[in-house]
Amino acid sequence: MPRRRRGSARARRLARVLHVLSLVIRDPGIGPLDLAGRVGVSERTLFRDLSRLRRWGYAIVHSDGYRLQESLWLDDGAGPQGLASAYREQVRLLEEEAPGLAEGVIADVDAEAPAALAGLFAAAIERHLPGRMRD
Repeated sequence: MPRRRRGSARARRLARVLHVLSLVIRDPGIGPLDLAGRVGVSERTLFRDLSRLRRWGYAIVHSDGYRLQESLWLDDGAGPQGLASAYREQVRLLEEEAPGLAEGVIADVDAEAPAALAGLFAAAIERHLPGRMRD
């Protein structure tokens, strides 16, 4: 039974760390207090999560808030990773950190991804339409 709890704790930590990653990507320049608050953790836990992301190869830097270096086109000049590459990396992390959940989680993501992607495209199109009404 302790093994199940340990696996659950690792899966929860992975979900939290990926939430940190998503916020850093979505809101470049986010400060540590704001980031910790939005994730619902202490700054100490946030710093451990950021260290974990760096060990996994995410070049997160702090300069007027946290940023993912590749999103600034500073890593190798090739620019941010593509969608397929990001998907493969998330699957790799899931299989390493929570292998018992990987199959079910991947199936859920694959089932929800088309609708989520359509929603992202619709929102982006709306943002780029000329003369759209602003709130």
